[in-house]
Amino acid sequence: MNMSKDWLPPSQPVKIILDTDIGPDCDDAGALAILHALADRGEADIIGVMHNTSSPWGAGCIDAINVYYGRPDILVGTLKDEGFLVGESYEKYNKYIAQHYPNRCADGSGVPDATALFRQLLAAESDRAMTIVGIGPLRNLRLLLESGPDELSPLDGAALVAAKVERLVVMGGAYPSGEEWNFLMDPASASQICELWPTPILFSGFEIGENLLTGARLFEEAPADHPVRQAYSLFLEGATSRSSWDLITVLCAVRGCEPYWDIEAGGTVEIDERGGNVWRQDRSGKHAYIKPKLDPLQAQSLLDELLVWRR
Repeated sequence: MNMSKDWLPPSQPVKIILDTDIGPDCDDAGALAILHALADRGEADIIGVMHNTSSPWGAGCIDAINVYYGRPDILVGTLKDEGFLVGESYEKYNKYIAQHYPNRCADGSGVPDATALFRQLLAAESDRAMTIVGIGPLRNLRLLLESGPDELSPLDGAALVAAKVERLVVMGGAYPSGEEWNFLMDPASASQICELWPTPILFSGFEIGENLLTGARLFEEAPADHPVRQAYSLFLEGATSRSSWDLITVLCAVRGCEPYWDIEAGGTVEIDERGGNVWRQDRSGKHAYIKPKLDPLQAQSLLDELLVWRR
């Protein structure tokens, strides 16, 4: 383990903006459920949630889950690019949740642009106050970096992030090298974030969550109309558990990695043209990735307990 001061446990409660591709995989819904559980416990303050694909159903699905957990006023934004990860294979449950549960944006119309909402939320915060969590392709975050000064802030995107964000926590890549879906879907955005993002970045890789299966307790303990249980049911099609990539990422963003996972810090993540990644040791590097530590059954139990949490 190579621990720097950048990766000490964050102060509580942690102000979070979650950026998610909710729809292709049910672990995004599980991660949002865990974020609400941590907010219920006073550990997190959910400032906003962004959707990072072109699906018209993502924002409604997010809002429906927020409503279910008693936080209907959380601001939700969405990617305005067209044609990015749309169609049935990327919308396995978000359309159903958006159309069958109360929310403000069931058909996707009228949802704020994610870049503008990011800028609004960051401009309103004190310096170095925010943690951003990326669980999906990194297009929204690239567009934020590329944004220019406006009526919300005289700072361009990179300067605004540098001023207002303490850290970025990303589910992406495989470590120390490999390939993973979030990076492969948009290699250019992944590369730009790894090269230009001005704050420390903590990466949670494919290998960390692949074999840590959670969700079974949703089917045993959550009511049948629970939207996250519905998301898991629609995605899993008869199975009862799923890998926990995004759940782990949210937990680390809020609680820090200790005592659950170790950290390899002091390096940089480099992205190739296909979206594959490699870890380069670099004492001046601001990147880190998490490594296994806690017994997998203990980690599974911890995540499942948060997944079924209700106040």
